[in-house]
Amino acid sequence: MRGLVLEGGGTKGAYQIGAYKALRELGMEFQGVTGTSIGALNGAYIIQNDIEIMEDIWLSYDYTHFINVDEEFYEKYKNIDFTAKNFNSVIGLINKAVHNEGIDISPLRELLQKTLNEEAIRKSNKDFGLVTVWWDRKINPHPMYIEDIPQGRLVDYLIAGASLPIFNLEKMDDKLYLDGMFFDNIPVSLLEDKGYKDIVVVRLIDDYLGKRSLSKYQDINIKTIVPSEYLGGSLNKDRNSVEKNINLGYLDTMKAYNRYEGIKYYFNADYKFDENYCFEKFKNMEKETIESLLNILSIKREPTLRTLMENVIPKVGELVGLPKEFSYKDLFYCIYEKKLEENNINRIRLYDINKVVDVVNRNIDCNKMLSSNFEVKPFMSLQKNKIAKILTNCLIKDFVRQD
Repeated sequence: MRGLVLEGGGTKGAYQIGAYKALRELGMEFQGVTGTSIGALNGAYIIQNDIEIMEDIWLSYDYTHFINVDEEFYEKYKNIDFTAKNFNSVIGLINKAVHNEGIDISPLRELLQKTLNEEAIRKSNKDFGLVTVWWDRKINPHPMYIEDIPQGRLVDYLIAGASLPIFNLEKMDDKLYLDGMFFDNIPVSLLEDKGYKDIVVVRLIDDYLGKRSLSKYQDINIKTIVPSEYLGGSLNKDRNSVEKNINLGYLDTMKAYNRYEGIKYYFNADYKFDENYCFEKFKNMEKETIESLLNILSIKREPTLRTLMENVIPKVGELVGLPKEFSYKDLFYCIYEKKLEENNINRIRLYDINKVVDVVNRNIDCNKMLSSNFEVKPFMSLQKNKIAKILTNCLIKDFVRQD
């Protein structure tokens, strides 16, 4: 059985919408879904099989449909990051909540009651789980499956499991509930206990604690989708932020399953630019190019193929920001991506690598891109990358010569 686990993280959860859309396009079916906090809310709509409603809620409903605060308060706090390790930064808000002056989330309850179909979720024949925690002078974790939740109380428990301590907390069944992140923000165990061995995890925060939590599952095949950049504040419901995160979730997921290629950017998979093609590009460099590279890098060696492969290529990879173990294909793509970065070209969209290579190659001498070919923002000169820029220009000129 294949399961889906959705991490908690406030309005960063928009990322999971894009990720799930990609997973669905890839033909993946999930027999069970578990989540914490916003992950559980998203998971409920997925089990309900209403991703269209879920996407509409994210895109069309502003913060007033989730929390009852004035605009000044929202603008002040929307970009605060409510992770467990950062709670000191919002201690004032927490103190207000303790004195029953927390943020009113009754609009969220109304929205869930209007759009969630508890009966459809119960009849889906799919496993659904969430994490709740109740407070009695200590943390009392209480992970739950849909069958553990009393009939008609799903919305109550979803809200209980998403109750950040800055919200106006209400007791339920004489218990004070907190956000499930205080126990398990990535509830793989709920699916493991049901016998799942194939699990996709969609994260919202690329942190050490989450990685360590996942590392303990040695007997499960876990595929992790991780955001390629910071997703913003935990209360940010601005449409531009939501749209960006949905798009990023989609693109990151397609890249994770090798449907898209690239290092920082996203390109349609093109089998022309495979490892062998890229290796040949580097191997066939002119002696004069190697000499130039050695001079730029201050490497005092003979301009031989061995020097290129053993000394120059690793150093170039380091300077352009690649990890220690990189392929020739990685470096080839990264070289062309650097030209996109230098021209401040939007990263979060899909490009045609053939078109990028063609445009860069045709304009390398003047070191400019054609704005008609890319949606270029105002040009920015990145002086801190001057050496990398010289290196990439040198390499691309040799690639052009080879063509």
